[in-house]
Amino acid sequence: MGELGIALVGVGPRGLSVLERLLIRLRGSDDEVTIWAFDAFGHCGGRVWRADQPPWFTANTTAGESTLRSPDGHLPAGRFGSVAGWGGLAAGAYPARRHYGQYLAEVFATLCATAPPNVRVRPVAAEVTRLVRTAGGLCLVAGGAAYRADKAVLATGHSAAELDETRLACRRHAEDHGIPYIPPGLATEMPLDDLPPGAGVAVRGFGLTFYDVMRAVTLGRGGRFAPSRDGLRYVPSGAEPRLLVLSRGGLPFLARPAVPAFPAPPVRLRVVTEERLRALRAAALAATGTPQLDFARLVEPLIQFEADLACSTGAAQPLAGLARPFGRRWFATPEAYRACLARLLRDDARRALEGCAGGTVKAATEMLRVIRPLLPLVVDFGGLLPDSHRDFLTRFVPQSFVLSAGPPAAHVEQLAALLDAGIVRPVGPGATLTPDAGGFAVSSPQVGGSRRVAVALVDAMAPARDLARDTSPLLRQLLADGMISEFVNVDAATGTRFATGGLAVTRSPYRVVDALGRADPDIHALGVATGHTRWFTEVGTGRPGQDSPFCRDADAVAAALLHRP
Repeated sequence: MGELGIALVGVGPRGLSVLERLLIRLRGSDDEVTIWAFDAFGHCGGRVWRADQPPWFTANTTAGESTLRSPDGHLPAGRFGSVAGWGGLAAGAYPARRHYGQYLAEVFATLCATAPPNVRVRPVAAEVTRLVRTAGGLCLVAGGAAYRADKAVLATGHSAAELDETRLACRRHAEDHGIPYIPPGLATEMPLDDLPPGAGVAVRGFGLTFYDVMRAVTLGRGGRFAPSRDGLRYVPSGAEPRLLVLSRGGLPFLARPAVPAFPAPPVRLRVVTEERLRALRAAALAATGTPQLDFARLVEPLIQFEADLACSTGAAQPLAGLARPFGRRWFATPEAYRACLARLLRDDARRALEGCAGGTVKAATEMLRVIRPLLPLVVDFGGLLPDSHRDFLTRFVPQSFVLSAGPPAAHVEQLAALLDAGIVRPVGPGATLTPDAGGFAVSSPQVGGSRRVAVALVDAMAPARDLARDTSPLLRQLLADGMISEFVNVDAATGTRFATGGLAVTRSPYRVVDALGRADPDIHALGVATGHTRWFTEVGTGRPGQDSPFCRDADAVAAALLHRP
């Protein structure tokens, strides 16, 4: 056979994992293979994990539970078995993102250096802007040069989206009044230096991007946190803006609890099991003629039951109530709301440091992380009824992330200290933002006297996945040419449709689906672009010594890339 050309479009964690699996499968093979490794951000972890970002941006997974080494991999286990071992970190530490990027860069360099002699890995530090089919296979354009390949995998990761009408109106208003507007994106790429010291800055979103912004304009401007008798205290530099934070529930992402040394499970599942979920689908098919499920009616009660069992102290509440604790509660003044929130956050950080032992409420919320690998059985490829799928993404997911996708306890303690220092001034539950002659007016219907005018706006709320608005030149070209398509969830019985915004792919090995519904035999896709078609595709790490969906996905794609009919 002739030489096989493979294009990896994106060499962040997903693309890097595919590269590792390709090299594992090519050990002992005589096939001549060239692997083109394209990445616009160099080969140091991709856009999210790039090694040149400041140290205050941290990973959301501990060093002891993160790895790019497959259990059967050829990378030295002593060196690459976990980020903790590689970097000399405590297993429970949350590494800086650049630290993980440096780990990924060394993994890439080692894979290139140890590839079999018949395999050539060719790094290309440029963005792929075009991919077309030719008589000779696939032609990719990157950095103004053309490259030939037989097969390709799209592991493009996070990209930007065109602003929707609401955000466009905000940008126009900001431009008209000469004030900063920072659209959604990664905090590492936001022009946060444009925010003037001492000014009121509206920040839309109270999730992980908010925590990044918070640390960038405090630690990144010379502020520091110091211990005190009453807990952590913030010592300002004087260069900080004042962050007026807006969110639906008025509650930031809560702290992830300290967990046992990996791989000991922090919570044991007893109700939400693979067998039970498969039984639900079989029962739905028998009763309704469709295997699609109603998540709120059939699955969510099981998750709540699991939370009740995990929380043996009896402190469990409905998960929705934990994520929205203020409900319709009224606060007479902003100070009353701020004080209440600061107390709640300090209690949350304390519980997080205590961990899940003893069946605390943190055991109930950590359960939401433990069930993540099972939810694809329910959600992926239209496993839910269309309206239920929309409800899952717009209601259940945001609420569950408040409880289970948060930062380490130290960051929540820092937020409480910033509340006390008046640097962070959350507006309140149900906060709204409207254009004002002086900038943007913010207020909460549940907090008396909450109206303030901000002279800048940071959009720290991640937009929903929407393939049609993706600004990636490559994805736009592929979509316009009909080589890829959006996944639309359809109820065959009623014709109800839900356009998910995700890139349509087949089941494993995740071949892209074109505009006519045909699976492309030579192009595969993994990761963020396939979000809403598949569940929780943002994951960027394997698990040390364990098989995992992250590793299995990469291996399935690698096998398909090497297959020759």
